[in-house]
Amino acid sequence: MARGTEVLCLEGGGGLPFIVSEVPRQSLIIKEGEYFLFTYENGDMGHGNRAGLGLYYRDTRFLSTLETRIEGMQPLFLSSSAERGYMANIHLSNPDVMTGEEWTIPQDAVSIRRSRLIQDGLIERIYVRNYHTAPVHLRLSLSLASDFADIFEVRGMRRPRRGRVHRPRVQESEVLLSYTGTDRMRRSTRILFSRKPDEVRGGRAGVEVIFAFLLAAGEVDFFDMHVIPLEEGEEKKPAKFLAARTALRRSYEEWVEDTARIETDNNVFNLIVQRSVRDLRALHTRTRYGDIVVGGVPWYSAPFGRDALIACYQTLMFKPELARDSLFFLAAFQGREVNDWRDEEPGKIIHEIRQGEMARMSEIPHTPYYGSVDATPLFLILVSEYLKWTGDLDAFRRLEENVELALRWIDEYGDLDGDGLVEYSRRSSMGLANQYWKDSGDSILLPGGRLPCMPVATVETQGYVYYAKRRMGELYLDLGEDEKGKRMLEGAESVRRKVEELFWDEELGFYVLALDGEKQPVRVVSSNAGQLLFTGLPSRDRAKRVAQRLMESDMFSGWGIRTLSEKTHYYNPMSYHNGSIWPHDNAFILRGMKRYGEEAACLNLVEGLSRACMRMENLRLPELFCGFRRTLFDEPVPYPVACSPQAWASGSVFLILQSMLGISPDARRGAVYINKPCLPRWLEKVHLLNMRVGDSRLGLLFRREAGLTVFSVTEKEGDIRVVIEE
Repeated sequence: MARGTEVLCLEGGGGLPFIVSEVPRQSLIIKEGEYFLFTYENGDMGHGNRAGLGLYYRDTRFLSTLETRIEGMQPLFLSSSAERGYMANIHLSNPDVMTGEEWTIPQDAVSIRRSRLIQDGLIERIYVRNYHTAPVHLRLSLSLASDFADIFEVRGMRRPRRGRVHRPRVQESEVLLSYTGTDRMRRSTRILFSRKPDEVRGGRAGVEVIFAFLLAAGEVDFFDMHVIPLEEGEEKKPAKFLAARTALRRSYEEWVEDTARIETDNNVFNLIVQRSVRDLRALHTRTRYGDIVVGGVPWYSAPFGRDALIACYQTLMFKPELARDSLFFLAAFQGREVNDWRDEEPGKIIHEIRQGEMARMSEIPHTPYYGSVDATPLFLILVSEYLKWTGDLDAFRRLEENVELALRWIDEYGDLDGDGLVEYSRRSSMGLANQYWKDSGDSILLPGGRLPCMPVATVETQGYVYYAKRRMGELYLDLGEDEKGKRMLEGAESVRRKVEELFWDEELGFYVLALDGEKQPVRVVSSNAGQLLFTGLPSRDRAKRVAQRLMESDMFSGWGIRTLSEKTHYYNPMSYHNGSIWPHDNAFILRGMKRYGEEAACLNLVEGLSRACMRMENLRLPELFCGFRRTLFDEPVPYPVACSPQAWASGSVFLILQSMLGISPDARRGAVYINKPCLPRWLEKVHLLNMRVGDSRLGLLFRREAGLTVFSVTEKEGDIRVVIEE
């Protein structure tokens, strides 16, 4: 059944603005749980900065200013690192300090080392060491303030009114900053010091605390600072620095203990894998609603349906519990009613949940917001793939009603005009105009810069629906529910025929990006058709043509496949979705190329992505980077406000590796299938250890020999077969 929907031609972009006028060239980000800290590379956050720097908790900035000074002067920056996701180390030194005409303290005589970590807020230990040959006397000051801004306010939204920031309260070694919001909730930032400041005075919208040090030659001293965000009614005891550091380190170690281990002969690739593992641990977040992999830091440190589902799909080989936790979380928020303000419908999976003041006051619809056309079929895909890896029928029985509701949403609400395709159309005045994965307001433009008429059906969304129905059909047949299974398979075949008939453009030799509300094709070459390969929908001949087209120079930059061809009228390599390169998009495309036996294209794409990653800061794939040609720049060009770390970028490493190795599980049949593994030239050996399929565990060693990739079983626990699949 389809709901009647009029064709709506949008005259302007929709959704929420993103305005950050200052972009730090280098920054530091650390995160743990629902807290994250975003600063300049020297560890500070300038007063009134327009980069969005701050200490955040539940979508509110609880500390917006942190400025460090030595005798009123900014310290000299030496180095900083956030190698561990929860901890950062920053090294500073002193500038020349003069009294009259004498150099009281020469430059670089005093070392200031800041070790900070996140646990129920910020814990920072500041060491001051005198390397001068004579005693030194200096004053170190910290300016601290909070605007208690909602993260959407930080990102550029204007509010009709704000709450009230209260005057700071100072007691001995404690400062309290507080704010009463328009939602009548009192939010506070409690700042404690391990020693009493020598002076506290009013600063810019906050306080300045001053510590005096008198250090003999070679002497070191330190103090601790705790910054604890509190919502009304919360109480949190400050943790000891060393105890917190030990507990966090142990938490990371325990999280990794029961995961698959990946060992290779390439030390740089090993570091890339380790970086991705740490980032996924940082993004796996325990909230009051349950555990979920959040989208990314700094801007998307919140539950996102699409992001969590894709990241968990990518990492099933590594840690299937991530998928289980996120599926249960998303099932709990599945749509129950028709609510235009939130773009909600029964059975629909959420786009995003926010917890800040603006959400609580309904200034934004994220309570939760449901404007995602593809999260629902992706939910079904992840359910089926999770079962392939684990055979966990208990989890499926818990999710069975949610699965039925999601399938019903696809047919009854997702198909807005009854043509057998799944479309989107915004109903919320504050919702997203585009609700597929490229959800910026300008990601689909017709000639002349016109926006398409609604509703819009994008090609990869139909692929997700096809894949979801096919996999659920196979699952129901396995469970003995033949009638339901056959109905699902027939539905999948119907979607496949429609896509082949309506989206293929022989003149382009490619699938069009979308059909608009008047069923007119958006005739551009985009990466969306590449994702169609991952679903297995295209015929073999068309899949081959798509793979070849994607590797032509207007799509493949040398670093990766762009979201949009250089030849498109609205191509821009610096845009968010119209010519940039997204690692998760490339990982899906690579998975599809491997499915159709396009090994040469796979290896070329892996080579480009790996070279890009090796040149990225911290050996980390970011959310996206610019689409400039590799021949023009020696390094990939960063996208200024990309999230890093970001969940589906971190997960891409694991899906790319799984695709190269040709691994497909079937826990219910006790088998792992290996299909034509292929390793790139720079990776001679990959050893997978402790890989779980159902109740069994496997070790597989892949090696390059005489230009071919061969494998052997190195360990096996349980009744599991390894099958070579042609």
